[in-house]
Amino acid sequence: MTTKYRAVPSDEVIASLPPVRQVRIKARAAALIAEEMALRDLRRARRVTQEQVAERLGGRQVYVSRFEKRADMKLSTLRDYVRAIGGDLQLMVTFPEGETVRIKEIGEAEPPRTRPQAVKRMRETKDSTKRSAKTAAAAARIRSVR
Repeated sequence: MTTKYRAVPSDEVIASLPPVRQVRIKARAAALIAEEMALRDLRRARRVTQEQVAERLGGRQVYVSRFEKRADMKLSTLRDYVRAIGGDLQLMVTFPEGETVRIKEIGEAEPPRTRPQAVKRMRETKDSTKRSAKTAAAAARIRSVR
């Protein structure tokens, strides 16, 4: 013979507690929610638009929107984003024993990269590839004439 249990809504459980404890639970819940924010929420809390972030990073608004939705990203990109909204990225590690350690040089490794620098490198690579292709084509024409 099995006993049937009914699910008890959390609101019922909290309502059954003394008022002082209810207030403490609500305050702790609010603190936990405030500690964890999505990138979009963090940017909005700083009253910065995606367009402003894009301008500061030298990119486009659509790239900022996509970045805010990503689950996986490079630390350097996250660092640049955080700087663009006026913050400083710090990486903390918490061990099971409760010890928390800040990792050095995550936010200070290199100056922020801007999109124009990356575009310049891409253009240089494309130009050298085009030159190589033109040179190869000219060499092929010379060989075919001989």
